[in-house]
Amino acid sequence: MTDLLPDHSHCTMCDEPIPVGEEFCSDKCRYEHSSKVKKEAMRMNLFYIAAIAIVLAISLAVYLLGG
Repeated sequence: MTDLLPDHSHCTMCDEPIPVGEEFCSDKCRYEHSSKVKKEAMRMNLFYIAAIAIVLAISLAVYLLGG
């Protein structure tokens, strides 16, 4: 015999059951998710800036050394 669960989804942060159509179980999870997304975006931006700086430095070095 199977127990039927009511329709539900799970919190994006903590995976707690929540009503269908909701993303988060609490304001705390909503805030933590927002902070996590912002930190990840900042990390990616810094990665791209560093990658561009490295490519420019190598290009400049090759140009100046007459390569």
